[in-house]
Amino acid sequence: LVCTSILVSLITTILDTSWYGIIWTTRSNQIIEQDLISNSQQIGIHLATDFFLPFEFISIILLVALIGAIAVARQ
Repeated sequence: LVCTSILVSLITTILDTSWYGIIWTTRSNQIIEQDLISNSQQIGIHLATDFFLPFEFISIILLVALIGAIAVARQ
C-alpha cells in the first residue's frame, strides 16, 4: 500500500513537471578540451547531458526493486 502510493506520487510528479522549463546543459554550450578532462569528469559530463533521463529512469526502477526486495524479505 505504501509502495503503491509512493509509485503513484512519483508518476504524477513526473507527468506534471514542465520539462521545457528546465534549463538543459548541452554539449554545444561547453568548451571541452579532451586532454584536460579526466575520465571521471567525462562520465559526469555524459551523465549530466546525454544520459540524464535514462539515468533517472534506471535509478527509479532500481529504487522500486530495492523497496520490493525489502518487502519480500520482511514476509
